[in-house]
Amino acid sequence: MLSQLAKLRGSLLLMVVTVSVAQQTGQEAGRGCETLVVQHGHCSYTFLLPKPEPCPPGPEASRDSNTLQRESLANPLHLEKLPTQQVKRLEQALQNNTQWLKKLERAIKMILRSKLVQVQQQMAQNQTAPMLELGTSLLNQTTAQTRKLTDMEAQLLNQTSRMDVQMPETFLSTNKLENQLLLQRQKLQQLQGQNSELEKRLQALETKQQEELASILSKKAKLLNTLSRQSAALTNIERGLRRVRHNSSLLQDQQRSLSQLLVLLRDLVQERANASAPAFIMAGEQVFQDCAEIQRSGASASGVYTIQVSNATKPRKVFCDLQSSGGRWTLIQRRENGTVNFQRNWKDYKQGFGDPAGEHWLGNEVVHQLTRRAAYSLRVELQDWEGHEAYAQYEHFHLGSENQLYRLSVVGYSGSAGRQSSLVLQNTSFSTLDSDNDHCLCKCAQVMSGGWWFDACGLSNLNGVYYHAPDNKHKMDGIRWHYFKGPSYSLRASRMMIRPLDI
Repeated sequence: MLSQLAKLRGSLLLMVVTVSVAQQTGQEAGRGCETLVVQHGHCSYTFLLPKPEPCPPGPEASRDSNTLQRESLANPLHLEKLPTQQVKRLEQALQNNTQWLKKLERAIKMILRSKLVQVQQQMAQNQTAPMLELGTSLLNQTTAQTRKLTDMEAQLLNQTSRMDVQMPETFLSTNKLENQLLLQRQKLQQLQGQNSELEKRLQALETKQQEELASILSKKAKLLNTLSRQSAALTNIERGLRRVRHNSSLLQDQQRSLSQLLVLLRDLVQERANASAPAFIMAGEQVFQDCAEIQRSGASASGVYTIQVSNATKPRKVFCDLQSSGGRWTLIQRRENGTVNFQRNWKDYKQGFGDPAGEHWLGNEVVHQLTRRAAYSLRVELQDWEGHEAYAQYEHFHLGSENQLYRLSVVGYSGSAGRQSSLVLQNTSFSTLDSDNDHCLCKCAQVMSGGWWFDACGLSNLNGVYYHAPDNKHKMDGIRWHYFKGPSYSLRASRMMIRPLDI
């Protein structure tokens, strides 16, 4: 903008000078001045020269001067031919012209200066108002910017003071963060190491799991095959049970007739008994109530002895074990070869069956009468088909009456036949084919066979079907003791025997 103003200023000055010169030229032309035009390159310069005034000394001088000027002008190239006086005159004329030119130059400079001052004043007057407005707006903007800068400086100072206050805390927190970052890096390295170890373990576990899954799948296939076979076996069992029920009805008829005969025979025996007392009573022989009394009397050999149980009409043959675990044991059950059928009804299990010297069941009523008069303990001895033996002993054993369904009560298990008892310890009633007293809708005595304290088919049944090896496995209706050989292994032999605690 300044460069444009300078150009404008120069143009105006040139115009003013041109106008002034033109005005003076007009005025001087009116007086009769001479015009001198000088060409310099593309530019031409015009000078107005005043006419020379005649010299006052005299006509000769004037004439000589004019003559000299005219001659000098007429013959400029032959100055050397002029006389000395003319040369002097010419020099004087040149001096006069030189002075006149200097005066002319001074006049032109004075005119230019005055015109320049006028033009500058006019330009200053013309530009003062816009410049003042511009200056005022610039001053206002400068004031606003100064205020903004002042506000910003104050804010900056406040922030700087806050930062100066917060700088120590920030430095401390930065140190803490660096320490925490270092600890986190160490923990991260530890976790990465643990992660690699866990990945290895996980891979090992996955491999092991896949192997176990494969084995489980194979076992599942085997179990499915076994289940199919068991289903077929259960179908056969159901058919057999239906036949057994039919036969059972026939047997019950036969048993009724035999019972009637037995009643008749008992009456006859009673009549004869009344006629003559038994030999051992008549002779004053000692009567024993269990094997413990027999051993106290001096007997030491295990075998079959006769005892007289209270409330019994006749003596009973029992097997006494006078040697095992301190002796004095009265056997109430024995399985060893499968010669006796244990698939019996309620009455048979009440009265007992079999041979005391071999397989037999002493009878629930006899056992009840024995345990009613004194406290007894129970010992169960087991043997598998591989020759392994185990026992389960219960410190207290009691059997309820027939009205109580010969309810079992045992306490204080110990022994080697499993980590816990396979007998249900309390309040389990006895069940048979014709008297279902268990807690299962399936009638355990029919499914599992025999008579036993089944509860809900339970963990044991020593009166099941006798299976010979190798057909003794996977038999749910065999001679079972769960915590000795599992739920479906049929044992080779078993014995149950009792003795009083006070002995």
